[in-house]
Amino acid sequence: MYAWYFPKGRQYIRKYKSGHRHFWSYAIVWTDSPNPGNSTILGVSMSSGVGYMKRSPPKSKFVIDGTTVKFDSYGSFWGSKQGVRLTKKSGNLQDLITWEQLSEEARTALSEADFDVNWSLKKVVMPLKDDAFSERLQKAYPF
Repeated sequence: MYAWYFPKGRQYIRKYKSGHRHFWSYAIVWTDSPNPGNSTILGVSMSSGVGYMKRSPPKSKFVIDGTTVKFDSYGSFWGSKQGVRLTKKSGNLQDLITWEQLSEEARTALSEADFDVNWSLKKVVMPLKDDAFSERLQKAYPF
């Protein structure tokens, strides 16, 4: 799972008010092996404005050399939804930092952070924290 943090979200999170602080988008790349040097991309799942967008397998126009999936963050035309989608556009590669590479302090801070969820209708949760991670994998399973 890849996760991106945005300090300002676009989605309606309170009744009659658009936008909010803190937003997490994420994408899951499903492979046949945990070894990145010897795996095949079988599917992808992305957080979208409503639920998940799932593709298995993703079309070749969205994949570079069979190893890298191209994602794009988007906001809907009316501005009320935000998510991740596949793209054909060229762009920059981003460095990958695994959850295990973060210090214990960083993992704890991200897992325990309060993203002002008390006032919202929709919870803002960091998708890599243990209970959220497992739930998202189950719901986003594309096969």
